[in-house]
Amino acid sequence: MKQELLDRLRKNNKPVIIGGAGIVGGAVFELCRNLGIRVEGFCDGSIKLTGTEFHSFRVIHTSRLKEVFPEVLVLITAAAIKDVVDSLREQGIIDWIAAGPLLEDHDINQQDFELDDRKFAIETCIICHAGYLLPDRAFLRSIDLIITERCSLKCKDCANLMQYYERPRNVDFGLLMHSIDVLCDTLDEIMEMRIIGGDALMNKQWPDIVARTLTEPKIKRVVIYTNGSILPTAEQAQVLRHPKVLMVITDYGVLSRNLDGLKAYLADHGIAHRILQIDSWLDCASLEKHNRSTQENVQIYKECCAKNMLSFSDGKLFRCPFAANADRLDAVPGNATDYVDVLGNTSAGINVATVRNQIMNYVLHKGTLETCDYCNGRPLSGCEVPPAIQTVAPLPYKKHSSESPPASI
Repeated sequence: MKQELLDRLRKNNKPVIIGGAGIVGGAVFELCRNLGIRVEGFCDGSIKLTGTEFHSFRVIHTSRLKEVFPEVLVLITAAAIKDVVDSLREQGIIDWIAAGPLLEDHDINQQDFELDDRKFAIETCIICHAGYLLPDRAFLRSIDLIITERCSLKCKDCANLMQYYERPRNVDFGLLMHSIDVLCDTLDEIMEMRIIGGDALMNKQWPDIVARTLTEPKIKRVVIYTNGSILPTAEQAQVLRHPKVLMVITDYGVLSRNLDGLKAYLADHGIAHRILQIDSWLDCASLEKHNRSTQENVQIYKECCAKNMLSFSDGKLFRCPFAANADRLDAVPGNATDYVDVLGNTSAGINVATVRNQIMNYVLHKGTLETCDYCNGRPLSGCEVPPAIQTVAPLPYKKHSSESPPASI
């Protein structure tokens, strides 16, 4: 396939634009330059990158590409390839190439516990593009596996809605084990299983949950999210040293009270990790019905940067963590079209092939959710707020099953 794509690029007489002004886009630009393939620019779906300079080109917003280049061949480097293809199709652009196969000769092996972002990004692109190019395979880029509602912080603007839980609990261990079994029986490949909460380390059974995912060959990577306030034990390092595991720690300054100790722990035990410095959050954590028109909610969904952050909650697969937690909180109507009831359907005797088709149809073709009308919207160009501002008490909200005043304090 790589040679076929290179031949197509060399014979092409349209301007070549690289779709994605990031690490992988830069790697593909270098590859093209070394092969004598002329690149005319970059496009990206990020408002923040639009108009900035990348490899001496001004980045074009993907939605405006047709205005600038009426005829174009787009070399897609974004891992979220479907979003790019959909945007191009809306403009009538049908000439594109997935860059993943072009990168398969790159060395993506991590040699050290300190994550090489370039190798990580290229590996992600290769795996995601392979999944997209093989439509008969049930491939999912990532699934957030919710293992707890508990968090060591209580951020009032948390996009995963932890600030609304009055009595947060851990998800039943047996249910989680069964969920992993059924998902892996149903799907062909999951590039990334993201272990989340709340803070994943608040569930003391997290090592056993992670260990189960590591035995599953269909899961290629396991990512554990924490906020730097909890220090794992020396005994727990064994599961974290596994080559499939990546720890992602968000640095919230003084709130991440064990961050220095965690850094030393990761270094001492050789655990692959990434530490995120966050300057702002999108203002998308309100939980109330907006009564928008259908078309308005379609636009909210279209612009959402989280609509492909699939979340698995109590046996149900949701498009995003907001929808999953709004359902857990009983803050939205229980609309069965907003999710796929994976465990419910399999328990009811529906065969694996049917459930598999339900999942892939939902992932590939599902549009706006009823839950979108309860969300503020999460566009990359949205309003920003300071991160990790704490609230003393759970925030009030109206429970859907109750006509009483808003729940909580």
